[in-house]
Amino acid sequence: MKRSVTARNEVPAAGAPRTVTEATYQRLRQDIIWGRLPPDTPLRSDELRAAYAVGISPLREALSRLVAERLVTAIGQRGFRVAPLTPDDVMDVTETRLVIEKHALARSIRDGDVAWEREIVASYHTLSHGPFPLGPGPAMEPWVNFHRQFHTALIAACGSRWQIELASQLFDQAERHRAVRAKIVPEGKLKRDVAAEHQEIYEATLARNTKAAVAALERHYRTTAEHVLTALQHVPKLKKKAH
Repeated sequence: MKRSVTARNEVPAAGAPRTVTEATYQRLRQDIIWGRLPPDTPLRSDELRAAYAVGISPLREALSRLVAERLVTAIGQRGFRVAPLTPDDVMDVTETRLVIEKHALARSIRDGDVAWEREIVASYHTLSHGPFPLGPGPAMEPWVNFHRQFHTALIAACGSRWQIELASQLFDQAERHRAVRAKIVPEGKLKRDVAAEHQEIYEATLARNTKAAVAALERHYRTTAEHVLTALQHVPKLKKKAH
């Protein structure tokens, strides 16, 4: 049976947070994902309360949520740190994304209807016509949202909310990897054509060519992982820039 799933509904809304805890959580989360708080950074309570103008209770609740998402680590009674980032982390996230998204994409190609195709066309159009960021900064954030919408639309007809939710969480981990890499090698200096990679995935998916679409998606993710692994060899340089 063909399934119709609106991809945009699966992307978290950008509305204003309803509580202080939610606002603190969102700000901390973005600062970690975008590398403004680099891997292994100590998250000292007094400093965070001053920086985010928040009390101890909302701050601890926000940090606990981030621990559950593996963006923050709790160190016994000694507090919190931004989760470390290692080559093993990069490959674990990449392999897990592929297990989930290759299967979800294949099912979406099999079961997706015209409404699913329409969402893919719309999200790809927005992504391909948006300004491509040449490095970290404000221009990166809109592009990442377009990027998320496109990849979510691809798998939106898989029939599994768990797969879509897990894919979303892993997307954020991968964006954190990308932010680390972007501090070393700006997008404009990469020896790859990201737009062409997206086009290949898009065309194969709309053609209902499961084998080609899945293969293109795998190449896309593995190429990103390779660039991140190369960047991690220069982490001392990254840390120097972060201070």
